Amino acid sequence: MMTEQAYKEMVERMRPRLMQMGREFFGSDTEAEEVVQETCIRAWNVRNKATLTDAYLMRIARNCCVSMWRGQRVEVELADDSHAAITEVTPQEEVEERENSEWLRGRLKRLPKAEREVWQLFYDEGLTVEEIAETRGISVASVRNTISSVRNTLRTALRRRFFDMRHLIAFVLLALVSGIAVAAIIHPNGMVRGAIEHVLGIPKDTTVYRVVEVMPSYPGDMEAFYKFLAQQMHYPKEALENGIEGRVVVSFVVEEDGRLTHFEAVSSPSPLLSNEAIRVLRQMPRWNPAKRMGRNVRCQYNIPVMFRLK
Repeated sequence: MMTEQAYKEMVERMRPRLMQMGREFFGSDTEAEEVVQETCIRAWNVRNKATLTDAYLMRIARNCCVSMWRGQRVEVELADDSHAAITEVTPQEEVEERENSEWLRGRLKRLPKAEREVWQLFYDEGLTVEEIAETRGISVASVRNTISSVRNTLRTALRRRFFDMRHLIAFVLLALVSGIAVAAIIHPNGMVRGAIEHVLGIPKDTTVYRVVEVMPSYPGDMEAFYKFLAQQMHYPKEALENGIEGRVVVSFVVEEDGRLTHFEAVSSPSPLLSNEAIRVLRQMPRWNPAKRMGRNVRCQYNIPVMFRLK
């Protein structure tokens, strides 16, 4: 819980940055001052519900700017209706449009919260990828991957929704005649379901996710993982002689079947340490794969490996 004195000190320290954001949005000191005031009010109201950090305060300010900007937009009407092409919408089209909108909202609600919020900032609020990254406190690459992931998910869902069901029924009947179990159709990883998707032309989800409902995990537990590291890791001789130590962060992809691929050192104090970390991590057994909407998916995972000189 933030005290009143700590709150005042934070606001005073962050005021120049808040003013700068307001100026960038509106080009006016008057409106920038309104942004600062509104941000302070909102921050004060949530100080007991969330941890107020500099990044969180800037996020509040960004939302204030967007809200003020949307409130200032003026609806533009055609000056001369005679030049406007008017297309009558039938009652049936109105019903279909309403159903499609409701369906789309439902699909968005089923997405993980982090993905849904990034999507809404991008398409509803109109923020750029860079602005979203700054507001959410994540990397630009992560924002782009999230938007691409949501787009692919919705595209696949749309194809499933509007595909001619007669082809699906015919294939299911053929499968039943062949003696294939109906349960396999229902199971997310069932062979029949995979065959149906192949025949129907539904693309396989090859997206590499970063955040999913069930993240990938080392078989067993993290204690077993660190035991594995201790047994396999050898401190590089050259690094030992030169007093090199520090943390290596290794990124890799856990495939749908648990295989580990695409190893890369994200940060490292020395190639000597990163090469050793990757060498050892490549020897890991298959992981438990990530799951998204009940299905195994590819997922990127980062692991820190510490090298300390005794």
